Amino acid sequence: MDQKKYLSSDELLEKIFYYMSRLFEEKELSKTLFLLTDLGKTLVNSDRASFWFWDKRKHVAWTLAALGIDTITVPENTGLVGAAMSGNEILIINNPYEDSRFNPEVDKNSGYQTKSILTMPVTNSEGVVIGAYQAINKINTDGSDGVFTEEDVKRLSLATAFCGRSLESYVLHNEAIEDPLTGLRNRRGLHTYYERRIATNKNFDSTAIIMCDIDHFKRVNDTYGHNAGDEVLKHVANTLSNSIGIDDGAFRWGGEEFILLLSHKHMDDAAEFAENLRKAIEADKITFEGTDIKITMSFGVSEIDPSLTTEENVEGVDAKLYYAKEHGRNRVISVME
Repeated sequence: MDQKKYLSSDELLEKIFYYMSRLFEEKELSKTLFLLTDLGKTLVNSDRASFWFWDKRKHVAWTLAALGIDTITVPENTGLVGAAMSGNEILIINNPYEDSRFNPEVDKNSGYQTKSILTMPVTNSEGVVIGAYQAINKINTDGSDGVFTEEDVKRLSLATAFCGRSLESYVLHNEAIEDPLTGLRNRRGLHTYYERRIATNKNFDSTAIIMCDIDHFKRVNDTYGHNAGDEVLKHVANTLSNSIGIDDGAFRWGGEEFILLLSHKHMDDAAEFAENLRKAIEADKITFEGTDIKITMSFGVSEIDPSLTTEENVEGVDAKLYYAKEHGRNRVISVME
């Protein structure tokens, strides 16, 4: 714990300017939210902090940024985070083990002792709750255990406001370029992602591109009907989106074809990622109207060449996908022999 005391007004202003300058330079959402979460932790002098997103489509809440803990996913409306979001209320809990909404199992498993919690709902520009910020274990000026107060609420409101606007911008942008059936971003979304994250990024790092296709998808439609085919597409889209990070991209390229863009991954790592995904899909099943449907998928894997256009990069990985389908399907091809 490097922060042992409340910040003075001048120190607080200096910290805010520091974080704001970093935020203006940052392009990745995950790093932006991490900075904002760290800002909130600094403002209220807590040991741990996390920023949660309320995924109303999947009925869960999960940590977009967490300091001192691993990523957590919980059912919506559960725990203190769920209570703060569903009730749109600020919760100051300085005796968590006496609160029935607090789940002590995490502490039992980790050995950590939660002594104080401040949970605040995060809203968009219209006041609709889209997430929550949680600070854990207040630290006093002398380094001893403290309790959260209304002063902490005032300080944390700055970080939660920026968290809300950042997340709102991300969600609204995705909705505008979304495939209505699967919820993934569409072709336009892929082009937008490429232009913003790759073509104009002076600090471009390795990004892998994976193109995948459902094997014999026409047979699924012919055998089970088009409604079943739609369920298969939605199931695959959900599997793909759940497998990637927030800075990665999952896109429906068209029909039964999908594309993944994986930030900070080289060819070998991406090929291993695709192989694990292939195995998971092969072992999975989709249940539609009481009938279990099994599918497999083929994958092509390449690394993005930022000197090429979106279409040129897609053409390169599409050739590998075609090779996979021509050589037996249900396989991953990163190098064509």
